[in-house]
Amino acid sequence: MRRGRILILLGLILAIGTAAIVFIMLQGAAGSKGTVEVEREEVVVAIQPIPEDEPVEGRIEIRAMPKESIPVNALRSLDEATGMLAAGPIPQGTILQPDLLISPAELMQQGKLGKLIEPGFVAVAFPIDELSSVSYGIQPGDHVDVLMSFWFIDLDAETQSKAPICPPRCEAGAEQTQAVVEQRPRLAAQLTLQDAAVLGVGRWSTQPAVTEAAATPEPREGEEAAVELPEYITLMLTPQDALVLKFARESGARIDLAVRAKDDHQQFVTQQVTLDYILARFGVSLPARQPYTIEGLGQAPPTSPEE
Repeated sequence: MRRGRILILLGLILAIGTAAIVFIMLQGAAGSKGTVEVEREEVVVAIQPIPEDEPVEGRIEIRAMPKESIPVNALRSLDEATGMLAAGPIPQGTILQPDLLISPAELMQQGKLGKLIEPGFVAVAFPIDELSSVSYGIQPGDHVDVLMSFWFIDLDAETQSKAPICPPRCEAGAEQTQAVVEQRPRLAAQLTLQDAAVLGVGRWSTQPAVTEAAATPEPREGEEAAVELPEYITLMLTPQDALVLKFARESGARIDLAVRAKDDHQQFVTQQVTLDYILARFGVSLPARQPYTIEGLGQAPPTSPEE
């Protein structure tokens, strides 16, 4: 009787041990299947929903995604999306592709200027040349500061004529003498409008985009290809700042643009620069008058922006 109980107990122990071994083996097999690594590659992914025609910068990042789910033409670098806008609504988690993006220049060609302007701002066109546009280096998406130089002259308060003018009772010959005296304008330069967004460079056209081959004929052997330089730039400004730019341009001020560093939106406080400022800051002293000079020196500098 006792021997039978022992056999039963041994049988139970063996059964439990066998079950434990089988369970461990099954778990090991399942675990080995779960540890199979999925091949991943880094691509550009939207980390939040991006509405149509809005910038994608700041809303995307590089993430490692399963290779099998990555489109063939997926973007691999954040630089590929710099300055780009969403061509349509982009859901969060979307892997970015070129077809999902559109550049401000492409919106220009489509005549969709209004989509680029933020509420409370207006778009203003402004003429540029090589000097004022930082050697034509300004591109859509840049932010610029506006530098202005003014030439000040004295006016007669009553007639608004350049001073000096001959008073009502002039001595004989005084009027002729005074007419010879030319007033030298006083120059002042100042940083004015700041952090203006550049919407476009060149002509804003609603016509279909002309292909590069059709727009620029192939140069003959030994000739350089002709490059069409932009004549205008389109800035996004508040209505008040747009009036400041208009007044400065129509009053004959010299206007240059300075490009800001990317993501630099600080407001600078600067001093107006005049001849007195230059002399004081850099310790320039007035040279003594001499009864001689060097050949070629002593010529008068320009007295107006046009000269």
